[in-house]
Amino acid sequence: MINLSGNVQIHFNEIQKIVDHIEEHFDREITADEIERLSQYSYRNFQRIFFKIFNETISGFQKRLRLEKSYKKLIYTTDKISDIAWEVGYLNIQSFSKAFKKQYRLSPAEARKQKQEIFKAFIDSETSDFRYEIKYKDAVSVYGTFIKAKDYNNHEINDLWDIIEHENRDSFSAYGIIRDQPLITGGSHCRYGAAISKEGSGLRKMDIFGGKYIRFAHYGSFDTILETYRSFYRFWLTQPDLLLDNSDVIEEYLQADTGENITYIYFPLYS
Repeated sequence: MINLSGNVQIHFNEIQKIVDHIEEHFDREITADEIERLSQYSYRNFQRIFFKIFNETISGFQKRLRLEKSYKKLIYTTDKISDIAWEVGYLNIQSFSKAFKKQYRLSPAEARKQKQEIFKAFIDSETSDFRYEIKYKDAVSVYGTFIKAKDYNNHEINDLWDIIEHENRDSFSAYGIIRDQPLITGGSHCRYGAAISKEGSGLRKMDIFGGKYIRFAHYGSFDTILETYRSFYRFWLTQPDLLLDNSDVIEEYLQADTGENITYIYFPLYS
């Protein structure tokens, strides 16, 4: 529950539908009337609520989404820069390039050329025998909630799952939703979603999957899952024809008959 001055109180889940709306329509102006209709608050009050939760304005959030999505497209795909600018809501490449350079201190063309440099510190220089599968996944309806997890640290994520597991004691399928790319998004803005296959208190219905994915597996403790992600990026950087989409990465949590934890990680592929 978020408490503001006066009598305004709102749960984070209650504004997630507005955040989803902004994300879905990030490439155009979101009007005050839209916000008021969806939130049942005055635009001014909702701005205050939004800023308290996200520490940025609605317009700042939307601008950041545009540039982060464009950055992903620049390094994940081979789309023309002019097409990317149009897709994320800029009317011309000049205004896009100016905004991008102000945010990241390099041009869109330089960002694309420096793809290897972006991941260099994260992946180190090791090589590994990377095993993966290409999977087509139908959309799945789940029930979940999102938190801001700085740099996707396990402490905050584990606390969230402790609450969900305590309130939903029956067995259920469990998924993690990785919404942001922490090498592009500022660490404090990274969003993590925890979702299960059954209705639960404080959880909202949503759809995940729905498309073509590259799937690989992490075995054992979540404390070492970053090493598995590093292995994936090392492999991906050597595969220029393997293009990724900028939508959510999905983690599927399972347990083997031996009791070992298995996390299947699904990266969406660009089509």
